[in-house]
Amino acid sequence: MKSKHSALSPLASLMQEPQTSSLITQAAQSRRLEKIIHTWPSLRGVTFSVGPVKKDKLKIFVSTPAALTRLRQSLPSLIQHLQNSSMNINDIQLQIQTNPLTSKQLERRPKKAVFSDAAKKAWLDLENRLEDSPIKEATQALNKHHKFK
Repeated sequence: MKSKHSALSPLASLMQEPQTSSLITQAAQSRRLEKIIHTWPSLRGVTFSVGPVKKDKLKIFVSTPAALTRLRQSLPSLIQHLQNSSMNINDIQLQIQTNPLTSKQLERRPKKAVFSDAAKKAWLDLENRLEDSPIKEATQALNKHHKFK
């Protein structure tokens, strides 16, 4: 009598799905590419991540425009390095990846300046010495904001 349930675990049965197998293969390839690229001298100190590989084109996301410029200058030799590492990459597309603020970062409020008694006195003295000008108005606003008077 045959059992209605498969003898395979849920993970094992999921691994047999063609789409899942393809995703796992892509993830493994991306991880291998990342390891190879991390050894590349032009990327030392650069935050980056490896994106998808479509056909023979790799997408790399970098953290800043400066990193993008630095990497763009050495793309031909990076492609050669990847090919020498038995990766079938003939083109690399670079893109700046901006990181959105996390909810904790959004909740943070800017720090308020804390002035010592000497600093408070210096700002009040400066306000009293200045003639009417935009600088005096800014100093008055600062002193009022911090309730120095």
